[in-house]
Amino acid sequence: MLTAVKYEAKKRKNVFLLVGLFILFLGLYIFLDFEGNTNYNEMTESFGLLVVLIHISVNIAIAILSAIMVGFSIINYNLTKIDPKGSNAIPFFTFIFGLLTFGCTGCVVAFLSAVGIAFSPLVLPAGNLIWKLVALLFVALGFFWIMYSIEHMKCRINNVEE
Repeated sequence: MLTAVKYEAKKRKNVFLLVGLFILFLGLYIFLDFEGNTNYNEMTESFGLLVVLIHISVNIAIAILSAIMVGFSIINYNLTKIDPKGSNAIPFFTFIFGLLTFGCTGCVVAFLSAVGIAFSPLVLPAGNLIWKLVALLFVALGFFWIMYSIEHMKCRINNVEE
């Protein structure tokens, strides 16, 4: 099944979908970096160029994985009219984790205080890089789970309009 989804992904409309999703996710992660750390110039002054480059590289990696995960799920749904197992839960958990990871300090502290937690992950060193790497790990696990679910889906492919 994954082979059929990869084949469909090469079609023009799906390439546009994947590129659009990548731009959307990358823009979101850059925006959230700016919310938590003001901008990349200030991050460079505070943490050094290497840390900022790692932040940007992780943003790009998460955006690529997220775009493929969402894009392939959409393509798979168009082919089979069935969502891959876990495709609804993984984005929800990554959204919550992303809120805690990338959100501005004031927002995260207020949110965590509201549920009785007096810890903010943004106090971690290097502009919260540790949490961002953990987020990359979670997104990668979600990516592999979605690809596995698509590959092992047992259903027939519906005809797709060109």
